[in-house]
Amino acid sequence: MMALASSDIDWYLYARSDASCRELPSAKRLRQDHLHEHIGRVLAPVLSLPIWSWRDKPDVFWAPAHRLPLWLPPTTAGVVTIHDLAWNRVPETLRRTTRLLDRSLMAHSVMSAERVIAVSHATAADVAERWPAAGKRTCVIHNAAESLPPPVPLTSVAPGLQERGYLLFVGTPEPRKNLPRLLEAYAMASRMQPEFPPLVIAGGNGWGGENLKALIAQRQLAGRVHLLGPVTDPRLAALYANALCLVMPSLYEGFGLPIVEALRYGLPVVTSDNSSMPEVAGPAGLLVDSLTPDSIANGLRRIVQDLPLQVSLAKAAEAQASLFCWDRAAEATLSVLCEAAAARRSTSSRN
Repeated sequence: MMALASSDIDWYLYARSDASCRELPSAKRLRQDHLHEHIGRVLAPVLSLPIWSWRDKPDVFWAPAHRLPLWLPPTTAGVVTIHDLAWNRVPETLRRTTRLLDRSLMAHSVMSAERVIAVSHATAADVAERWPAAGKRTCVIHNAAESLPPPVPLTSVAPGLQERGYLLFVGTPEPRKNLPRLLEAYAMASRMQPEFPPLVIAGGNGWGGENLKALIAQRQLAGRVHLLGPVTDPRLAALYANALCLVMPSLYEGFGLPIVEALRYGLPVVTSDNSSMPEVAGPAGLLVDSLTPDSIANGLRRIVQDLPLQVSLAKAAEAQASLFCWDRAAEATLSVLCEAAAARRSTSSRN
């Protein structure tokens, strides 16, 4: 957005520290509250952000994740991006702090915003259902995925993996990702097929009390399921470049970035038939019922056994991936910010 905007626009960046803004252009004014990340998420909307916005009085304030400051100057338009309504749809899958913050602050943000950006049509529908008055002020701007660096050799990521010979899950193990049911489904799908491809689980350190190692042992899947934990971007690129498909049977997603990452590598996607996942996967997706291990298992069997299905989904992946582009997202977001500022100026002049 900063590259696309005209030179007469001033940018104020409000952050925890300058470390988060080092890669951005220098033509900006940076405010830093130096709060601890966790504490900052709680305090910033009621402390540093209102203070800065009243001091700077920007034409428009954009909150890129759910929470506008509780108080904005009357001349400042608010724009908020809503990624999901997980606190409302699947509250049991969220950390307590996140659930309470979104529950208490999202309604204010949506109802007070001049414009609301949703990252998918599914999220926009959730917003309109929860707050009907915000429907006409809401637009959809899809997320995209960063380009990953060149992949390292697959042999350096995990021993024994073969090109196009494994199923891949990418994401932080947490309740919303539905990994216990995925493991149950994988055990069902692979039980009668000794040569069934292994399952690789790559992602950050999990939370939510799920002991995946215990579940793997319980279902006698040792040696067939690879828990890699956090992986570097070159290793992640190697996993995408060599997988048979991405498996993402989440209980709920506002967008689902791993799906777009997989599409860019031409991968078919086995994913849930709920929320945003059918929208993002499009014709490259094989949809399953995330609550039914039988359905997930059937999807795994189909993608492994049906070569024409693999080919057709992979062929659709490239075209589907082209729908998600950060340059287009930046251009659309900048347009919304300018539109919101103009609308607020018009309202202020009438008053």
